[in-house]
Amino acid sequence: MIPAVLIEEPASYTRPSDRYQVRGYLQWLWHNYFADIPCVNEVTIAYCYPWKGRLGLIRLSADASMTFIGVNTLLQMSQIPEYVLITTIAHELVHYIHGFGSPLPRRYKHPHANKVVDRELEQRQLGAYLHACNEWIDNYWYSFYDMQRATGWAGIQGIDSFPPRGSKLHET
Repeated sequence: MIPAVLIEEPASYTRPSDRYQVRGYLQWLWHNYFADIPCVNEVTIAYCYPWKGRLGLIRLSADASMTFIGVNTLLQMSQIPEYVLITTIAHELVHYIHGFGSPLPRRYKHPHANKVVDRELEQRQLGAYLHACNEWIDNYWYSFYDMQRATGWAGIQGIDSFPPRGSKLHET
């Protein structure tokens, strides 16, 4: 019998209340929606540049020991609905489980072929988030982005830089 002090209770993964703690969202999503998928390398996540045409990215280190998920820094702002942040991180996790940006075997030739990401999110009970996110992006994203850019990114806390192209991480 293993002594009780050596048995670790699983961490409680409740939905984060602070969107600045993006790691908490990753852990919450993985535990509640992707628990069947092993984490086979180190996965890190951080806010990155405020891209206009991208909400997130996933990169795998050259030696496959680390995966980096970058999230558009504008998604930390309270004006952006939380479901956009949740959907973005979940979207990148789907790439991870499909073998893009992770050492897992590639399930598909192309990361977005035949709406495989959307279908996976639907199967994992994240469809409501996906549909709400798509609607918000279609109706508000570009005007919101333009307004933020015009103000010089006022109100954005600490834009973290992400590993540049040509570094040890490869983008998917």
